[in-house]
Amino acid sequence: MYHAIETKGDRHKVAIMWESVSEVSAYADKLKRDRNKSEAVSHAIGKAADRGQEWLGAPTLSELRRRLTQGWPEGVERLQKLAIRELNPTSLRRRRYKADQGDELDIQAVYAGNLSRAWSKTRRQSRAGTNRTVTLVCNLADSAGTDSADLFWRGAATLRVADALTEAGYNVGIYGAITSASCSKDSTVDSSQFIEIKSPDTPLDTSALAAITAMPGWFRSAGFAGIATTCDLVDKDVCESYGSPAHHRIGEFAEFIGLTNCHIQGQINSKKAAEQWIDSVMEQIEPSQEAA
Repeated sequence: MYHAIETKGDRHKVAIMWESVSEVSAYADKLKRDRNKSEAVSHAIGKAADRGQEWLGAPTLSELRRRLTQGWPEGVERLQKLAIRELNPTSLRRRRYKADQGDELDIQAVYAGNLSRAWSKTRRQSRAGTNRTVTLVCNLADSAGTDSADLFWRGAATLRVADALTEAGYNVGIYGAITSASCSKDSTVDSSQFIEIKSPDTPLDTSALAAITAMPGWFRSAGFAGIATTCDLVDKDVCESYGSPAHHRIGEFAEFIGLTNCHIQGQINSKKAAEQWIDSVMEQIEPSQEAA
């Protein structure tokens, strides 16, 4: 875990980057303030144990942990079945072109007298200013009343964009985010937690993506413990409500913790919202001619 803290007057801005889904539990009993330690241990280790499918997205807490650490093939299948339209971004991969000069000579073209196409060379299909690395930030937090089934749209939208951009030659990083406003008892702490799901230079583990983004369980157990941790870092007690979801500030915190070229998810709980976010991301990456 690494973190960033900014204090201005009596306001504290705290961001954490967790390195794994299990790391939060390891920190829970190391917190300094009694209330924060009690709440963190309770949520990370057992408070959600009596909750079920609607709350966690898994029938039990032990099953949630198994899916998070060992994968969730059934979740992947459900994500892939959600009907979100196909994407076809411009490829950035190298393509071979015929020309009158280049890297490789086609001797058959020379014999045929076709000297203008006797040489071949490769180049990338990219526009000036195209950033080959794209960061997708999936919003993991929502209100307690949100049904776990609705969160599948967030994972499905992220998977569809990540797959299409990766196929087109982009380096895609994926992070989950939990952002909470006024999460301390005195309402002076605003915090955000990030978890790396995929770095830009590694293959996508679709099962990990499904387990973290399509179930609210990690947010509603370890995520609550993490909010207590952010308060502890600035010597404040976490409040009863753990603050309020602040998805509109995820981009601000992502920059604060050091993520770049980010495309941020908001509250996506339906197919319509998922496709609107996909359209927004693709418009930023490949502006339409009308907008150019």
